[in-house]
Amino acid sequence: MVSVLDDYLNQAGSNSEKSDAEDYSNISTLQSMVAGVGSGLIAIPKGFASLAASVMDLGVNSGKAAEVEQWFDDLTSLDEMAEATTAGKITEALVNIGVPAVGAYSKAASIASSVIKARGAGTYFTLTNPNLVKGVNEAVKLNKKGRGAQFFAGSTAGGFAEGVFVGDVEQVGTFGDLLGGPTELVRDDEDDATKEIMNRVKFGTEGALFNGLIGGVGSTIKKLATRGKDLRFANNKMDRLIDKFASGLRARSGKTQEFFDLERKQVGLRSVDANVAKQTARELDKNIDAIFPAWKTIADQTFGTERKKALEAINDALLSGKPIINDAGEVVFSKIDDTAKTKVLDVLKKVGADEKNYNAIFDNIDLMRNGWGDMFSALGKSMKGKEIIEFKNLFGNKFKDWMGTTYEAFEKKSLIPFFNYKPTAEAITETRKMFMETAEAAKKPITEEQADFYIERLLKESNLPKLALNRETDVVVKLPGFMQKNILDDAISNRGNVSLSALPDAQKRTIEKLLGKGKDPFATILAGTARLSLISRRNQFFKDILTESDKLGVAGKTDNNVRGMFYDDYEEAIAKLGPDARQVNIDPSKTLEAGVTNPLNGKYAIPEIADALEEVNKELIKGVPGQIYNGLILYPKAASQVAKTILSPVTHVRNFFSAGAFATANGIIPDVQAIKESYQALQIPFKGARQANERYRRLLELGVVNSNVRLGDLQGLMKDISVNGFNFDSGLKSILKPFSKFKSFSEDLYTAEDDFWKMASFSTESRRLGKAYEKAGIKKTIIELEEEAADIVRNNIPNYDYVSDFVKNLRRFPLGNFVSFPAEIMRTGGNIVQRALKEINTSVVNDAGQTVKPLVGIGYRRLIGMGLTTTAIPAGTVAAAKAIYNVSEDEINAMRRYVADWSKNSTIVPIRDKETNDLKYIDFSHANAYDTLTRPFQTVLNAVAAGQQDEDGIMDDMLRGMVTSVGELAQPFVSESIWTEAVLDLVARKGRTREGFQVYNETEALGDKSTKMIKHLTEALMPLSLPTLNRIVKAGRAKIDPDDPKRFSERGEEYKLGNEMLSFLGARVVPINTERTFNYKVADFQRGARESKSLFTRNVLKGGIVTPEQITEAYLNANRALFNVKKNFSKDMEAGKILGLSEEKMYNVFDVRNISRKERFALEEGIYRPFEISDSVKEAFEVNAAKLGVPNPFNQVESVLDNIYDVLSVAPLSLNAFPEMKNPFSTPQEELPVSSAITNLEQVNAQLLQPVTTGTTGTTGTIPYSQMNLAQRAEYDKLVRGI
Repeated sequence: MVSVLDDYLNQAGSNSEKSDAEDYSNISTLQSMVAGVGSGLIAIPKGFASLAASVMDLGVNSGKAAEVEQWFDDLTSLDEMAEATTAGKITEALVNIGVPAVGAYSKAASIASSVIKARGAGTYFTLTNPNLVKGVNEAVKLNKKGRGAQFFAGSTAGGFAEGVFVGDVEQVGTFGDLLGGPTELVRDDEDDATKEIMNRVKFGTEGALFNGLIGGVGSTIKKLATRGKDLRFANNKMDRLIDKFASGLRARSGKTQEFFDLERKQVGLRSVDANVAKQTARELDKNIDAIFPAWKTIADQTFGTERKKALEAINDALLSGKPIINDAGEVVFSKIDDTAKTKVLDVLKKVGADEKNYNAIFDNIDLMRNGWGDMFSALGKSMKGKEIIEFKNLFGNKFKDWMGTTYEAFEKKSLIPFFNYKPTAEAITETRKMFMETAEAAKKPITEEQADFYIERLLKESNLPKLALNRETDVVVKLPGFMQKNILDDAISNRGNVSLSALPDAQKRTIEKLLGKGKDPFATILAGTARLSLISRRNQFFKDILTESDKLGVAGKTDNNVRGMFYDDYEEAIAKLGPDARQVNIDPSKTLEAGVTNPLNGKYAIPEIADALEEVNKELIKGVPGQIYNGLILYPKAASQVAKTILSPVTHVRNFFSAGAFATANGIIPDVQAIKESYQALQIPFKGARQANERYRRLLELGVVNSNVRLGDLQGLMKDISVNGFNFDSGLKSILKPFSKFKSFSEDLYTAEDDFWKMASFSTESRRLGKAYEKAGIKKTIIELEEEAADIVRNNIPNYDYVSDFVKNLRRFPLGNFVSFPAEIMRTGGNIVQRALKEINTSVVNDAGQTVKPLVGIGYRRLIGMGLTTTAIPAGTVAAAKAIYNVSEDEINAMRRYVADWSKNSTIVPIRDKETNDLKYIDFSHANAYDTLTRPFQTVLNAVAAGQQDEDGIMDDMLRGMVTSVGELAQPFVSESIWTEAVLDLVARKGRTREGFQVYNETEALGDKSTKMIKHLTEALMPLSLPTLNRIVKAGRAKIDPDDPKRFSERGEEYKLGNEMLSFLGARVVPINTERTFNYKVADFQRGARESKSLFTRNVLKGGIVTPEQITEAYLNANRALFNVKKNFSKDMEAGKILGLSEEKMYNVFDVRNISRKERFALEEGIYRPFEISDSVKEAFEVNAAKLGVPNPFNQVESVLDNIYDVLSVAPLSLNAFPEMKNPFSTPQEELPVSSAITNLEQVNAQLLQPVTTGTTGTTGTIPYSQMNLAQRAEYDKLVRGI
């Protein structure tokens, strides 16, 4: 088996004969991982045999263990092939550890289970030792089912197996190698059997602890998977805590699944209503534009006036007549009122409209009125008895209020005063006149100034109550006392507010004009439908959830695991729902658009359901501070996100193509039929679209479409910053007014880009489900297939409606951009795998009574699609590029040190310039929708690759990578938002971006700095992808005129048209300017060095008394930090050389940055040059001691610090970590001589203290390295250090 695998991999790697020193540098990642599986399996018997030989070697060191290990090493070349890539190395380690650990865990757990069951049954052997009897009894008490003992036995056995069967524990390493502690392995050149056995014990101990941790996490996940529905109501506090944590991550949050499903159904129906209204308004707009062309309206003011009259007449016709309501609650709209219809015809015929045009207008009016009738009927039919009578009495009178109350004064209320509603001068004059005349008649004359005060107050304090049939819904205004005298008392509130409907008609029309009452049929259709839909669907929702709750309540009487959602009795609610159940109180302040009835008020429910029903909007910051926070943080955040998404052409293209990955990840490549059906249903003004509107509405109802995650995040953010009647969105609309139609079109397009792939996936899913069930002999209806396909799309493709409340609320913070998207990628990515496994493993009985697996083929295609999309395609693209451009793994690792920070853990596709041989790259992650899932794994691979030269195995590197990967996973949620980043560049980073680019110079004039700061903030809000479009324009001009000087960027990079066009796909080739980046790295190195040295002076020169121990500790800390800075920079230097940075260019940067020759020499040679205490610092110690009247503490430590300096002077920067040195002043001198004050440089220190023969004097003696001359150092380097 092994030889066959070996032969296959060798043939796959190369068809040519290889030398004894085989080169596997060009082996592919996949080949290396396959080899890792084989090598890991071989290492299992190797580990067991090696341990046995080590036991034989104890005390005699016969070398048996070394011989055994060499025999296994010579057995196959799989281990070399596995170690050729990082992924192969990790695969080898995981197989070697995992296989024996899992087997041992299962076996030990099974034995433990049998023992405890036998003990419980009294059939196991009798224990006479009282301590053993006590131990077993405690184990039985721990868990009646024996889980505790099983878990402990399994974990311990798994760890033991790891210690026994792992081939080379030193190669794999432990987490203790990174963190220190008892599991840190001993490493030296001695083949010591005792060391080998002790290292295996340490490895196995850590394995047992790790297995326990993994087991605990697995247990929690299993609980969530199998008991997720019941954990919320468990008596166990830990179970409830687990559910509380999980609720922040799941789609339904803390609500029950039944409530969530019905809530989604309501949202789907409201979306259908809105779509009908939008289509009707769109068709009506086309009809009117055909009669009143825009160009003619602009050119002829009279024609524009006629258009306005036509719109008002159409609006009156739309709201004309009185609907008829029968006893069943059904509502039928009568024909359009003849007078209103005649008025419309008169206006239209006057401007030459033909019969076809105005008939089309009346058809659309009838269509909308019929739609309203259906919605009103849904509301009326849900009522019974007295409810219907009340509905009949109130409905006719309130119909126009419901559908026609649109006022600019209430729609244009912004916290930015400039964007607030402003009445026309004509309306103000008319109202002023009315106030003055009314006051005169009441014998309380007022001046114009007083009249203007009343106008201002009326505008400020008027409000439009939310619509409801059971209360007044007309505008409420604040009027002067002299106007209230002739109004009925019951029309005046206790605060002096008056319903507009209580005023005489003339006064009512004047105030309506002042408030900007609209007579726009489009607003009536859209806003009126939205109001009616909200009320009718909400009432139906209330009825449905109460009915569902009653059903569950009945079932709960015989099954304690089933419970209703609502209870009338508090005690029963507490018993069933838990101690935090509370009373539902919907709309106590009458601010919601509630309906006629409210059957849920006063009932008891869990807080999550009660909050959802009451539409609790928990503001992050309340009051004036909250308004300031919204204005300075959230509003610009929203504006910047609008600019960079729906108003960005680049984002649109990238959004469409990257969304295709959602289909392929589910194993779907849409066919022609799916593409055609999807395109025809798109709601965009393109030829061939909007042809399948009924299909689109069905998908709306199913919750498949109109659920773009980023757009949902943005709309939610705009809703968040609309507080106390003030609306930031109106301010944004004012800013974007010149682009309003473009913005609306862009939003539709952004939604369509997402909808297309969802509809194509739905079409393909439903058809392949139908074929699979038919083939398996199972009959399914079209509705059943649609609902199952819709469920797959909703859960496997990002959907804003399924984002948890916790994640949605993160948008209110100044961190993260569209945080819902990465959260949905994680949710749907897991769901795809879960669904695939379910399809593969689920068996059902078909209509013929046979047991079949109908969806197994779909499951395998889905699983393969997920693997290809997330792993194989990115990895294959990189591998192909490496082969085409002959790029080595060392070059890839070097590139990662020179790419932008955000690309360091991305999937980097290398490209080599044919002319210059310079390396460039494409950040594949930009266009990879699943980058959120793959980036953490790439981060671990990078960490292991970066540490592959270490001698302490790969486990510490894996742990380091896992910690970093957690940060990468959290990055979309905690990183600065676009606006916040721009602000912090100026405030916190003092004029520098996170990448180190300078926004302004501190020495510049205030005016210049201000201009650059404003420009920087403006760029964060700039729409249309202007930088990208600007590059494309310059590249295009260069194509026409190759000598155009504007073809270069500010940094001298030439724009290429083809490359810039790739920006639309997120695949722009980015050059690596090694010299410029190296300049930044030298600056970072210098800054790091300064900060490291300041750790010494800042801590010991504060002005107070310091001890020798403190001085020494500060010196060690400063050197520890400086060592890490230099170690990191030495890697940057090495990477720069690999990327072609010449020594001449490197030295030029050193010269510019004033790096000393000593420092250059040390860095070039890879030797640490310690922190050297300057004379001025020494003098500061002297001055401070004299001031305090104490002996100078530096005199006591100077010789010790010199000794430490001497030891560190020969420390190579290739060490895994800074040499850990004990502070000699923290231990009595006689116990810890300074000469042995290090723990991991004993050999180096010993060599320093040995007699050294110099090449110049011929004498021998112990000479500190720091005191050698150049010739002596050169000879020492040659003899001792091998340089």
